[in-house]
This record gives sequence, structure tokens and C-alpha cells, in this order.
Amino acid sequence: ELARLKTYKKGVKSMVGTAGKLKSLEGLRDLGKDTGKFGLGAVKGLTLATVGTVKLTGKVALGATQATTQAASTAIMETTKASANMANMGAGATKKMTKMAVSSTKGVGKVSKLTFGWGKKKGQDKKGVQGSLADAEIDDEEDEAPPERGGAPLVTFDEGDTETEERSGQMEKKYPWVELRVLVGTNTGAEGATGSATASNLGQLNLRSGNRNPPTVMFGGPVLCVGSKLDESDEGLAYFYTKKKGQDEESASVYASSGPAFPCPDFVAWDDEGTLCAVVIQGRVSVYLSDEPNFVMLGTARLASGSDGDVEIISCRFIHRVLYCTTRSTVQCIFLGNLDGGVCHLDSFVLASSDVAVLPSKTIVTDYKSLFPPTIPMPLNRPEVLGYQNGSLVLSTVSGIVAVPLGFPLLRIGTLISAGSEHHAKAEKWFDAIPNSDHEILATFLERRGVPELALQLPGISLETIVDMCMRYGLIDRLEETVEMFGIPALRAIDMSRGVSSNVFGPEEHGASIVVCVGAYLLSHGRIELVRRMATECLASGEEGKREAFLLAGLLLSVSGSDSKRVLQRAVEDVDDDSDWLVGSFVQKHILSDSS
Repeated sequence: ELARLKTYKKGVKSMVGTAGKLKSLEGLRDLGKDTGKFGLGAVKGLTLATVGTVKLTGKVALGATQATTQAASTAIMETTKASANMANMGAGATKKMTKMAVSSTKGVGKVSKLTFGWGKKKGQDKKGVQGSLADAEIDDEEDEAPPERGGAPLVTFDEGDTETEERSGQMEKKYPWVELRVLVGTNTGAEGATGSATASNLGQLNLRSGNRNPPTVMFGGPVLCVGSKLDESDEGLAYFYTKKKGQDEESASVYASSGPAFPCPDFVAWDDEGTLCAVVIQGRVSVYLSDEPNFVMLGTARLASGSDGDVEIISCRFIHRVLYCTTRSTVQCIFLGNLDGGVCHLDSFVLASSDVAVLPSKTIVTDYKSLFPPTIPMPLNRPEVLGYQNGSLVLSTVSGIVAVPLGFPLLRIGTLISAGSEHHAKAEKWFDAIPNSDHEILATFLERRGVPELALQLPGISLETIVDMCMRYGLIDRLEETVEMFGIPALRAIDMSRGVSSNVFGPEEHGASIVVCVGAYLLSHGRIELVRRMATECLASGEEGKREAFLLAGLLLSVSGSDSKRVLQRAVEDVDDDSDWLVGSFVQKHILSDSS
């Protein structure tokens, strides 16, 4: 009897496996192949054995425990019937099983939610093969428990569910988006050990153009640049995105576009400190300064074109705050100006080129002919900047590594000034390599680099340049020293604006002299004694000097009444009645006479 019970249990396990195949379309196909060998009687016997098995499972388990002979005999009889029926094979078994598989497949398409095959739809025939086998809870020898009825649903789409089809279509047509993530590092605490980092999601970036211009290109860095281009011929549209002012939260919602839209760049290059950014658009380079939360454009420069006329910038790199750019056959450098004053001046020079046809007869590095550096002829083929080494710019070309010497005096001065204030003393030593005849041009170059105080150290600059720079950049001490050293006659000698100054109504016949302008500027900075001495000195310079002294004395009235009145009296005491200086005559008769 025990042997028969084991045989019965094996038959039940086979039926459970058959029930499992009815849960999916692939299982039904496999079941149709396996049962193709059986006949019509085998299918009927299988159904009868399944029904009998479901009814007698509890009895078999109870009979095995209590040694009930009657339950065991009934189970043996059912098993014997099933075995006999399955032995009869016919040609109609395959067709009937195929129909059953097809009907089961259609049923799957009509079910909207099915919990992994457990349970059945309302109104389903309880006597069907699928319902009989799916609801059978049979414990095998390993006590394998079926999934609970409350498990995660397996959702299938109905053929007529239009809402579900629309929702799936929207998912397929979703536009690209930009998601911000930040790397969060963990410190292991061990010396010399490298901590791990995980990416934390900050959310989706709110694009300024919305879905009208979906993002297609993105350039990372301290400031994010997101662009959109329809195709290669399209100019595109791009924006910079920075944090809003006063926002310290790490979230994508605090980022907003900064500045107006501009054409989609070819590429973006940053310096090592993350403060300078070069945006390359065709043959033009725009330089930006990143000082959170501000992002300011310093200026733009167009690179010189070669013989072919087309400029394609291949690479850009900042080295000591000097931007080096390469095209197909040239290497060029761009010197920046004062980074603290917003928009600054950019000066570019061609360092080397393969378009120079004739080699020079002398050494082009040491032979000085002009302040501006000459172009060195070199066989360049798509060069890229690698770095700066021993006073030379190292490049990588198709043919190998080459070095462009940067020993020309103007290049040395420019690179040392751009490197920082600690290198200004070294830059001044190179001033001696430039003749005095070029000091005016060099002073302009230094002024555009944002160091006018260094330009005033040049011995070859004119007095007019000294006065102009001192007044424009507020160098009061140097201006006071210049006035005391050269005096009023020297200032009057460089007064080239008298008689040609103009206002909103046109040219003026009698404009203010440079002596009066310098005196008023010094007085506004508290140099009262120097202005009084300038006014006294002007009294000894004839009729024109008395008029200048009169104006300076009038300015001194607001700070020093006694000194200014004495200067006024001396300026107008010799004015005749028929003089064309009407102001002096009026002051002499009506103001000074009444006050005395």
C-alpha cells in the first residue's frame, strides 16, 4: 500500500506541474506539445483524475496519518483509472488540447488584472480545466506554498482599452529632460584610503525654453550650459543655468537661467580654478567670469583666419589666465583685462602658423622690430594645447609634439601680469627690453591688462598720458607728485583741448583749461594746499593765468574763505572797464567793493 501511495503522490505532482503550465501562453504551448502524443481518452482521463485528485487530497493525507485503509483503496482505484485512460491514445487528443490552449490564450487577453495566475475572474466556469487546476491547493513533499492572493498584480492591456493605449503613447513621446545629480562622498577614516561616492538626485531642471526646444547638447562645469539644435545646420539656442541669489539649498528648483540666449556653442572650456569660461561659437570666442551668484561676460574676440578664410577652433585652454586657442594651422593667444571691472579688453596675437610662406633671414625670437610679436612659421597640422613648459607652449600635432617659444618681450610681460600680482616685479624687468619709442603703446597694453600703475613706471610715456591715467584711475599721489615736479607751465603746454571742447549744443569757444580740471580734481580729494599754490602760481602767468587763478579761487571759497578772497582780489585788481573779461569786471565792482 505504501508503494502505491508514493506512486499516487508522484502522479499528483505531475498534475500540479501541468496546472502551472496553464498560467501563461508559453506554458500552454509546451503543454500542447507534450500532450500531442496522447489520445482523446487520455484528455478525459486527465480531467477525471484532476477532479478526483482535488476531492481526495485531504482524504489521502488523513489516511496516510491514521492508516485508514479505505481512503487508501479509493485513491489507488482513482489512480488506476487515470493510468488506464491515459494509456489510450487517439488522433483527436492533439486537436482538443490545441483548442483548449487557444481558448485559454484568448482568456488571458480579456483579463485586466490577474495576481500572478492565482484566483479567477468573476463568472468563470468553476468546472473548467483552468479553474480546477489553478484553485487546487496541494502541498507536496517540500511544503512549497503558493503566492498569496494579495501579491503584486500582473497587468495586461485589453484590446479595447483606449485610455491605456494613450497613456503608453505619451510615455513614448516624452521629451528629453535634464536631471541634476550631486556626488556625495564618504570618508573612510583610514589614512591614504579613498572614500566612496554616491550620486544623489537633485531633481529635474526647469528649462527656460520648456518643451519648445528640447535639450540636445549639454556642457558641464561650475555653470551648466544647456543647448538645443534641430540638426547640424541649425544655429541652435543655449542658456546658462546658475543658482538663484541667496539660495543655499541643494535642489534643482533653485537653478535658473542666467543671461540672454545665445547660439549653441561648439564647445566650452574652463580654467583650473573654475572661474573663467571660454565659449566657442564658430570662429569667435566669448570669455565669461563665474563669481557666484554672478556670471558676467568679460568680452569677445574673433580669431584671425588663415589663407583659406575659414576659422575652425579645435582646442582652447587657459594657462595662467591667458587663453590659448588653436585652429587647423595656427596657434593664437588671448590676453584678458581687469577681471574686477566687468567687461574688459581682449587682445589676441597669432603666435605660430603654417601659412607663413617665407622664412625670415634673422632669428625671429631675438630680433626686435616691433612691439607686437611676429608670427613664427611652423608646420602645424591640427595642433592642440598641452601645457606650458620652460617658457614655451607645448602643442600636440598630427606629426608629433612641438613647442612654440614665448620669449618675445610683450608675450613675457603679458603672461607674467596675467599670472598674478606676485609676478608684477618680474614683468617690470622686461620693460628695459622695449625701447622708449614704444612705451606709449606698451602703456596702452598695460592699461588694457588692468595695471595702469605699472604703465606709469615707464620712462618714455608723455606727461599728458600720466595726467590722463592718474585722473581716470584715481592715482592721486602720483598726480600730486607730477604737478609739483612739472609745474603749471608744463600742464599748460599739454593743454590741447582748449578752444575745442564741446557740449550738447556744439563746440565751445572757451573751454576749461587742463590746469583748472586738475585743480578741481585735486580739491575734490582734499588736496587744498596744493590747489592754493596752483592758484598763486597762475597769478604770475599773465592774463590767461589770472583767469585760471580766479576759477581756482572760486572753488576754494567752499573750503577756505580767507585764502580764496586774497587770490580773487589779486586776480581782478588790474581788470580795465573796457576788458572783454566781463566776469572779472563785475566781481571787482560789485562783489569785492561791497565786501570791503
